[in-house]
Amino acid sequence: MAFRIDKAIIRGWIDNTTPGITRGGLEIMGMERPVKILLRGNCWRDLAGTRIEFKNPKPIMQEDVVEGLHALQRGVVGDMTASKRVKAPFLTQEQIEELEMEDKDIQFGWKNALSLEWYSLVNGRVMLETTQYEMTITTHQWELDEEGEKKQIADNNAAMEHFMELMLTASEAQSEVKEVEGEVDEFEWEKRLRVRDTLEEAAWFLGEGPPDDEIIEYEVEEVSLKGREPLVQHAILVQSTALDLLGDSILDQGPRSDLALAVAYIYDTLDETWPAEEDDKVALENGYILAVLKRALEACNSAVAACNTLNMEDDRYEDLRSHVFHLRDLMIDKSHTLRD
Repeated sequence: MAFRIDKAIIRGWIDNTTPGITRGGLEIMGMERPVKILLRGNCWRDLAGTRIEFKNPKPIMQEDVVEGLHALQRGVVGDMTASKRVKAPFLTQEQIEELEMEDKDIQFGWKNALSLEWYSLVNGRVMLETTQYEMTITTHQWELDEEGEKKQIADNNAAMEHFMELMLTASEAQSEVKEVEGEVDEFEWEKRLRVRDTLEEAAWFLGEGPPDDEIIEYEVEEVSLKGREPLVQHAILVQSTALDLLGDSILDQGPRSDLALAVAYIYDTLDETWPAEEDDKVALENGYILAVLKRALEACNSAVAACNTLNMEDDRYEDLRSHVFHLRDLMIDKSHTLRD
């Protein structure tokens, strides 16, 4: 079901002058602050590469919009065009009301409508469609041809479907989370982490996170091991050994990148749980630590599988595999201690 907002809009703008990104702003009757729009994707050919500004001559208060529309709309473009053909009356609102009062027929015809649709993180499908707005459209900064428009519509649909799958997964995960006070167990924390993971994936999909080549930091800084949690000490050893073995092949697709990602995740998880700096240390719930240790154990299994494959080419990976096994045993022991 679409969240329709066209009646409450006072004025607004949509800018698609940057390929792949559609920005906008809306002034809504009853809302103190303007709504900001930042979307992934392009408009249809008539609006692609342009900035359109529009004004509603007779805005009407929509309580559901004031109460429910989020002030930051991040998501993906649906169909955005100013040339959608719709059946609409050739009369003003006052004339329509007069004819309705006199119980007379209203004549309809085909008109171009402004139709803006997007899918947002918070509000789902948001839409405005009207023939009543006053509009100005700039010249094209870049253009789509007919084939390009077909591809763009297909890309928008694919992005929309993937985005909605992420939102459905997040919603399902959120529905399983219990709203309770105080500490919760590892199983409840697993549900909460699942919600966080899905929302982070959605943010990365929308371009909110770091670029793909910056998401994983492979370099291990020289750090003091003095006083560190034994798990962290061994994780640093594992990652340093892996990086030395991988060298320039760290980004190669297959077991090498799998190994790099796995050991990076293990180190980051353990370092965040048991940080070096006293100022960064917080009292974490046992349930949370157990939940993240389970994830780190899964990453250990991935690292072992990658070592098994790479060991067929280079027997130096046998020592690394032994270190990963030892790290896994340390994590299992820590889990038993926390449960006890």
